[in-house]
Amino acid sequence: MVTERRHSNRLASKNRDNATDVWAHTPIADAADNLKNDNKDVLQFFTAKMDMILEGISRLGIDSTSGDLSKVAITQYNKNNDIGNTSVSSSYGSDKTVGLVPMTADNESSICEQLFRPVKDIPKPTDLRKALLNEPVVKIPIHQYVFDRLKEDVSVSELESYFCIVENVGNIAPQLTPRVETALLVNNVDIGTESMQQHVLDAFLMGVIGTAQEYLGMDVMIDRNAAEPSMTLPQSRPDYLLLFNGLLVFKGEEKKGGNVRQIALELTDKMADNAVGRTGKLEYLLCYATAGSRVLFECIYEENKMVECADIINLKKVSDRVTMLIILINVVRIAHALYLARRKEV
Repeated sequence: MVTERRHSNRLASKNRDNATDVWAHTPIADAADNLKNDNKDVLQFFTAKMDMILEGISRLGIDSTSGDLSKVAITQYNKNNDIGNTSVSSSYGSDKTVGLVPMTADNESSICEQLFRPVKDIPKPTDLRKALLNEPVVKIPIHQYVFDRLKEDVSVSELESYFCIVENVGNIAPQLTPRVETALLVNNVDIGTESMQQHVLDAFLMGVIGTAQEYLGMDVMIDRNAAEPSMTLPQSRPDYLLLFNGLLVFKGEEKKGGNVRQIALELTDKMADNAVGRTGKLEYLLCYATAGSRVLFECIYEENKMVECADIINLKKVSDRVTMLIILINVVRIAHALYLARRKEV
């Protein structure tokens, strides 16, 4: 293959003047008659490849003769995606299409900067239950088939307050959209080790926090099972850590089973004294605990007291996955504001 490519490059250089007119005015299939016989084997190879490309373009629904690339058919994932099914491969690969999507400008930076913008007013720990469910500042683009799957379990009015449809607005967030869709539809694994079972949670953490990491304008570090000195006791290692410029702003404790409220107690057990509160490094610290597919969000505040700031989430439920997504977006926004507030005071 390498030899043929080099041969083709030499041929293109040798016949540049002649070939320009040939390709401009003659169909590819007839171009061989305009070149010397000893070069036909190279041209036939090239023609076969071009035919494959044109066939692929035709399958995408693009009119290759008019050159209209304003719309491209989007391939649909397998819609019969059972959240409880352990077959990961069933999440992708359907040959169905969901219509034509206008090719619009990539607005990902603008969308994400708004989505993760710090809140103006930091809520009190007792107000977090409401604050963590606030609607996003900007709607998240998802495909129609994902929206249709979600509306089987969530009201359309609620979904429309969180999401917009890619087929209507265009592919404006080419990285955020698939990450969010993966988190919403990824299959559960109910057996195996703790690490195997946390892949659904990881889809959310990376889909939201991993995306936010690129747009917060500071040194953002995500780590697992690691020591950190800013708020954690020596020899203690939170299972999940999010740090802004070296300061812990969000953490988690994860187990493959058990009582999630009991597991949450480890969140305070590992906290250093006076790390949060009026004289602490943050007013309070947002965190979570998991027991398999169950997730509980907590807030550690003055004197390492802890209060629940959301109902227990079950990631096996589609409706709870939507809630998980919205909570994590607000966690980033509130943690960002908490960090900026303390930095101004220093």
